[in-house]
Amino acid sequence: MKKIYFAAVFIILLVAVLYSYSNNRKIPVSIAPISITGLWADSNSAAFTNCYAIFSEKDGKVSFAHYLEFNGTGMVEEGKGTITGNKVQYDVIVTKAIPGWALAGTHSLTLSDDGKKLSGIFKDAKGNTGPIVFVKKSEP
Repeated sequence: MKKIYFAAVFIILLVAVLYSYSNNRKIPVSIAPISITGLWADSNSAAFTNCYAIFSEKDGKVSFAHYLEFNGTGMVEEGKGTITGNKVQYDVIVTKAIPGWALAGTHSLTLSDDGKKLSGIFKDAKGNTGPIVFVKKSEP
């Protein structure tokens, strides 16, 4: 009879410990992806002024509009592309050009962990490449 009693107590304790363990485990919580939709400031260089971009994203697709002034001359470009995880890539078409600059290109950007900075490189149709950085100003 003692063996049955000890076996029953052991099983009850084992079940209690396992139940307690399963309820206290850290279960990963999925975090919603950060949206890039909103107004961004282009913070690339002192030669550029009044530089703003608007990003819009929906279902993994990105639309982009960008205004900047280089040494007082304005430029407007737009783009379409994709966002996958924290990687953003889009093709750019210049709709109001700065004389001598390319009329097309690509931007390949990475979103920071806090969702406040997009940084990467541009490549234009003339073979020029360089850094590009956007800092989030606001979102809708």
